[in-house]
Amino acid sequence: MKTNCVVVPCYNEEFRLPVKEFEKSLAEENNLSFCFVNDGSSDQTLKILNELYQKFPDRVLVVDKKQNAGKAAAIFTGINEAFTWKNFDILGYLDADLATSVEEYSRICSYMNENIIFVFGSRVRRIGSQIKRKLHRHLIGRIFATLSSTMLDLPVYDTQCGAKAFSQEIAKKIFADPFISNWSFDIEIFFKFMNIVGKENVEKRAKEIPLEAWRDVGDSKVKFSYSLKLPFELLRIKKYYKKKY
Repeated sequence: MKTNCVVVPCYNEEFRLPVKEFEKSLAEENNLSFCFVNDGSSDQTLKILNELYQKFPDRVLVVDKKQNAGKAAAIFTGINEAFTWKNFDILGYLDADLATSVEEYSRICSYMNENIIFVFGSRVRRIGSQIKRKLHRHLIGRIFATLSSTMLDLPVYDTQCGAKAFSQEIAKKIFADPFISNWSFDIEIFFKFMNIVGKENVEKRAKEIPLEAWRDVGDSKVKFSYSLKLPFELLRIKKYYKKKY
């Protein structure tokens, strides 16, 4: 069974972190480990994470960043810390509130094989699924996803879903350099992946998997004003990676 490390960025998650769910997953899935990155929290998040570490010292790594640097930097740090922690076959990330459950994460990872080296969830509302998302967030998300898909020129439905996993080899390449954007770093992942494997091979090496369940937990930490800047941010990212590669 492949070993899997999930990076979880945490910023002031004292009252949102579903500790019992993480404990259940650690108790039931021996191949799964977690790297929690405390991103300069000002509440009791670090204390809670350290308590989880005390219960599962071999399967939990806590990285404490003293200053808040944002989700992109936290995930970048976590993935690279995981490389030096253990030799994992798969590395990925989930949001701290487990909007995508660990069970769903494990399910999308099951699609990985010698050819598929990058998998990600997709929040597609359909009959038989349990995708619970606030209307305004859904609409903003669809606008962003459409812009992103057009910018990438790839048939991606949901670039922003916070459940993604990579083979160790591709993760080392994607996370070799820091991201230039904080909240739009998911788009950078696709640009990096496309440049590494070649655009013509993306659909052969990656797979987008509709989630069976997803829950909209709490309020987004992304300010609405940022959504107005997204088209310009996407253009900046595209220009950067076109120039870089």
